[in-house]
Amino acid sequence: MLKDIADGDAGADSSGVAGESTQSEYHTVQLKIVGWNTADIEMYYPVDATQPGLFGFHIADSSGSSEVILTGHELDAVAAYQETGIPAVSLPRNAYQLPLDSMRALERFERIYVWLDDDHQGAEAARLITRKLGVDRCLTVHSRGGSPKGPKSASYALARGFDLKEMIDQARPERHDKVLDFAALREAVKFEVNNPDLIRGVESTDLPGWNSCFKGLRPGELTILSGPTGCGKTTVLSQMSLDFCKSNVSTLWGSFEIPNVRLATRMMSQLAKRDITKSPGEVEFWSQRFEQMPMYFLKFHGSTKPRTVLDTMRHAVYAYDVKHIIIDNLQFMMSMQAKGMDKYEAQDSAIATFRQFATEENVHITVVAHLRKDQPASDIDINSIFGSAKVTQEADNVVVLQKYGAAESKIRYMNVLKNRFDGTLGKIYIQYDPESLSFREIPPPRQRKNIKILATSQKMSMQDKLTQETIGIDGGSQSDIDLDAISLAKIRENEDGS
Repeated sequence: MLKDIADGDAGADSSGVAGESTQSEYHTVQLKIVGWNTADIEMYYPVDATQPGLFGFHIADSSGSSEVILTGHELDAVAAYQETGIPAVSLPRNAYQLPLDSMRALERFERIYVWLDDDHQGAEAARLITRKLGVDRCLTVHSRGGSPKGPKSASYALARGFDLKEMIDQARPERHDKVLDFAALREAVKFEVNNPDLIRGVESTDLPGWNSCFKGLRPGELTILSGPTGCGKTTVLSQMSLDFCKSNVSTLWGSFEIPNVRLATRMMSQLAKRDITKSPGEVEFWSQRFEQMPMYFLKFHGSTKPRTVLDTMRHAVYAYDVKHIIIDNLQFMMSMQAKGMDKYEAQDSAIATFRQFATEENVHITVVAHLRKDQPASDIDINSIFGSAKVTQEADNVVVLQKYGAAESKIRYMNVLKNRFDGTLGKIYIQYDPESLSFREIPPPRQRKNIKILATSQKMSMQDKLTQETIGIDGGSQSDIDLDAISLAKIRENEDGS
């Protein structure tokens, strides 16, 4: 497929005669190759030739039409235009991102049909884009028509023989009132009850166990991640944020402890599945790959006022359609904002602000929080998070990353202590891979039980010796041998009886 941009003055024709309105001239600046499923095949040539724009805009711009269809993918725009005759454009690169430049290009259209994938993620993106473009001139198209078996997009609808004109006729405006009656919620409630799989959030491809517990990353939620110092919280978060970015979840990273350059270098290595600092010749290639991902960074480091961070977050949500925000970490961000006993109140206030922001802006916020300093590693629970109980009460999800086994072990487990979505709790075991600088999920390690007996001066029988060698017994205290002493006594009884 071709991606074109305007070139030349729209007020003059090709012969140079001013005042005569003619179609603007366009020239090809980049090729984009896509497959039927764009997640499987998608590449650009040249890779970094230009900033991406609205595919199909040259047709919409020159048609003189007052309405346009806005889709998520190029194939959807082609299908919608072919079947409805209404000019159609697709979002640049990210199916759930509408940059400011593209917003300005759509200003002249009086009616915009927003036609994204008809799933949970697409519906949330459609609401956000509709608010940005103006609810009064936008209509949302639902290709599934309320049926979970319906086509998820315009191109799938065309392939399956559906009437795309009928779908356009059934497009409805988004509600923007803050007070709803049950009639406005009835269909949504029925859909959620009858289709639980379709309301799951964006799933991780790296950690299936995370999906089993949380059922995906959902907008409007607040997650608290905690754990001892040095257990890998930043590493696992950078890996998971990269994972979600591959599924078009636009992410804003607020790293207040680690410089952005170092964080981006780690992410590029995780993307490449190897340490790129050891292969300088590959940095340019992976930089181009990384640049195409919807990843953004807060330009703060160290202590920063929560209000300043909040204003920047709000701009990022509006300008870049950010869906996931990471604050790493809360205590470092607020290290100089409160002194003495006020630090608990300041932290509670920040958490409440993030909670409200997640709900109002419909984004997922992940906040890294420290454990209490006097907390033994063996007794970590939901009350071990630093601060008052408000921190965990406000959160939808609470996860503690802990080390497993010896101090030098590379095995960790994510202990899910709170899950407001469906209450599923549990442990997700992961192991660090130094080659890829990432974690991989592993089965729960088998518990090794060392059985001990008390050595005595009594001469052991041959059966006793064989039993000890079989079960791996070594020396220990009297309290360790109760059950095994009974078993050995039974063996002796059998020997005497025989």
